[in-house]
Amino acid sequence: MIETLNRLIDEALTEKQWLALTAELGGMPLEEIAHRMGSKVNAVYKLLHDARQRLKHGLATAGYTAEDVRSAFP
Repeated sequence: MIETLNRLIDEALTEKQWLALTAELGGMPLEEIAHRMGSKVNAVYKLLHDARQRLKHGLATAGYTAEDVRSAFP
């Protein structure tokens, strides 16, 4: 699954999506992410939503279920 995630990050996410996603996973509030990216909170929310959808779709296409992901990342 990690190999699939790495491939998806490289192939499916834009640089902005990856930066916003890593900031969010690091605990940074959306307001701060938006400020640092020179964007609005709603735009960052949409950017993150699209990134999560791309990852979810890519994992599902590779045959992973939501339960697989939950058990891999408790």
